[in-house]
Amino acid sequence: MSLQVCHCGWSKHTTYHGLRIHQGKKGCTPKGMHIPENKLVSYFPRSYIQPRLFSSVDLSMDIFKTPINFDPSGFEELQVCHCGWSKVTTYHGLRTHQGMMGCTPKGPRIPESNQNFRSNMLEQPYQMDNWSILNTPVKEEQTETDASSPSTDLMSSPPSHILLTESNSSIFQTPQHSRRGSLSSDNACRWLDFSSVCLMVDSDSETETNTHMDTVTEKKTKREAERLLQTQKDRMKVLLQQKIHIREQKMTEVRSAVKSCKGSLDDEWLQIDSVFSEVMKVVEDARKKALEPIEKRRRKVKRDEQNLLQKLQGEIDRLRDSIDKLGRSRDLQAFPPSNLDGSKEIKDLKVDTSFSFGTLKATTSTMMKDIQWRLENLSSLELKRIATFTVDVKLDSATAHQSLVLSNDGKRVRDGGGKPKAPDNPERFDTFGSVLGINRLNRGRAYWEVEVKNKSGWDLGVARRSANRKGVLNVNTDNGYWVAVHFKDRKYAAMTVPPTSLPLSEKPQKVGVFVDYEEGVVSFYDVMNKSHIFSFTECLFNEDIFPYFSPHPKMNDQNVDPLIISAV
Repeated sequence: MSLQVCHCGWSKHTTYHGLRIHQGKKGCTPKGMHIPENKLVSYFPRSYIQPRLFSSVDLSMDIFKTPINFDPSGFEELQVCHCGWSKVTTYHGLRTHQGMMGCTPKGPRIPESNQNFRSNMLEQPYQMDNWSILNTPVKEEQTETDASSPSTDLMSSPPSHILLTESNSSIFQTPQHSRRGSLSSDNACRWLDFSSVCLMVDSDSETETNTHMDTVTEKKTKREAERLLQTQKDRMKVLLQQKIHIREQKMTEVRSAVKSCKGSLDDEWLQIDSVFSEVMKVVEDARKKALEPIEKRRRKVKRDEQNLLQKLQGEIDRLRDSIDKLGRSRDLQAFPPSNLDGSKEIKDLKVDTSFSFGTLKATTSTMMKDIQWRLENLSSLELKRIATFTVDVKLDSATAHQSLVLSNDGKRVRDGGGKPKAPDNPERFDTFGSVLGINRLNRGRAYWEVEVKNKSGWDLGVARRSANRKGVLNVNTDNGYWVAVHFKDRKYAAMTVPPTSLPLSEKPQKVGVFVDYEEGVVSFYDVMNKSHIFSFTECLFNEDIFPYFSPHPKMNDQNVDPLIISAV
């Protein structure tokens, strides 16, 4: 071991192998180094020696006494790196490549021919013929004893181009070998020492290279895994952002829908509250009107009571004065008999407590009319609500009376005024000019509208499936019909038992029919005037029901227009 110094500034007491390990780990490029003359052959392999450099050497120099500077990295040859890179360059060029690319240098590899050469070195003393590794003849030079003899073989001494200035601090310094015999024997030992170092460097460098390759592969695998993971994260982030965007849009839609619904609810609340406030005012006015006579009577009785009690108290006070006077007087003649009489007057004093108010019928009747009139203001709200339950009603030709004429689309019906044209069947009306719709109602709600303008008579409503259709019919609730009728051009009635007259102020142009099967309600509305006509409540349907229509027969060229099921 000796002090090894690297050009990067690093220094340590270690072997040349330690210096090479430092340079491989740190990527340092070695500079040219001075090697002592007696250590040259031991440390430089054959690959550093190029015969073509002899031409630049002055052979007249004393190759043993004249020192020269030898830089092994200055010789050019095919340099091969473990990564696969190769180029005809100097060893310094190879190390430069390894430093730039981060390659860990392997130990120098020696060709098989050189390996055999080193083996021969081990088996026999150094021979001059072994310098044939230069593979090029050289000029002869005179020795120190006979300088003029040109026949002396230059190979009898080491080539001058591999001699360097001897230095005790050389970084290539190796342990001193004992010199035995001639220079050739000492050089053979040095070549053997260099072969051992090379083999050690080869083994350690290969181990370091494999470790480095494993580390590089592991880093590449780790970077690839991180890149793949980051790609997956980015893709997931995009998908999550899309989901967030969709839900934010849905939140906006929900808020908008709720805001719109809230506005509608507020409007309806105000409308209903206004109607019932008016109804409550009507009731309050009727209440006050009904209580007013009682309040007047109460005040009168109170006044009568006070007057009577005041009069009686006056009488009592007067009599007490008479008693006092009687006690002080010695003559009874001072008290006339009239002062002792008054029982009859006392009996006539009384309060009138009779109830002479009459009945409350007039007040309640007026109240009910006012309430009904104000509740009609809710009809527009009801029509707005029930329009959402519109159904597409069509007429069933199999149930139509034979004299009725139906349109092809099943939306119109009128009296044909002629003889029956269609064959009779159990489902057909045979006496009344009536027809059912094809729509079967057995749950939920339904609403439809019918144009009745220019008609002097019509029937509209619903009927049970099992309701009688033959002969003269009693179209009322007891027989499974919930129907409103118009007759004699101006009269209207609800076919309850008995019938209920409907005093309509205006003739409807379009009638709306609403059915709530679960609630048992059938209601009729004047669509154009947005008013309520009549409602059947607490209806017991018990089975399927169907829309019911009758255009009434035409008479004297009147009532010829059809009933038309119109779009809502």
